[in-house]
Amino acid sequence: MRQVGPSDEQLLHSAGATAAWGENGYTLYERTTIRPAVTVTGIVGGYQGPGAKAAIPAIALAKLDFRLVPDQDPHWVEAQLREYLMRCVPAGMPVRVRSLMSEKPVLIDRSHPALNAAARAYQRAFGAQAVFLRNGGTIPVINMIEEVLGIPTVLMGFGLPDDRVHGPNEKFHLPNFFKGIETSIRFLAEVGRLRDRARPPAASTDSRSRATVNAA
Repeated sequence: MRQVGPSDEQLLHSAGATAAWGENGYTLYERTTIRPAVTVTGIVGGYQGPGAKAAIPAIALAKLDFRLVPDQDPHWVEAQLREYLMRCVPAGMPVRVRSLMSEKPVLIDRSHPALNAAARAYQRAFGAQAVFLRNGGTIPVINMIEEVLGIPTVLMGFGLPDDRVHGPNEKFHLPNFFKGIETSIRFLAEVGRLRDRARPPAASTDSRSRATVNAA
């Protein structure tokens, strides 16, 4: 990812930031995709109306989002957060942590035949070799499929870096829409070939063989 991902300068420019921060030893792209992270997604507290207000707010609320990586347990992470907050909050000030949702992280083996089938489908539809990129997301059912059914989930995306996913001005490149349809069709065909190769050969139905068995 260090080699194929965008540079730190590119990410800083796209984010409108002037300096980087975070875990040492990793590029910005690695920090924002495959490394553990805590994101503050919302803060509410105090007077929000027009003009000045000198009153000290009695309540403040923050919403946090945690990106977990393989071998991290969400309950352990939550316990660490609670312990940390209790050390930081001044004595006599109550604090409450409410967990809204959590799920174990999943890492799909990129050498799995299903992922290789997806890579071949992308190459034939787009005319370029697929590049595997690890990325964070929030799709809780993936872990359930992995643990209960014991099969991997192939995640296939067709968005571009400038599509501003989940933003108020989100877009989708229309040529990729039609290429995505073609890729999906080719992927199903590739998976079908995997199934055919894994299927055991059919038993012989030669009439002479049946006659020999019956005679015996």
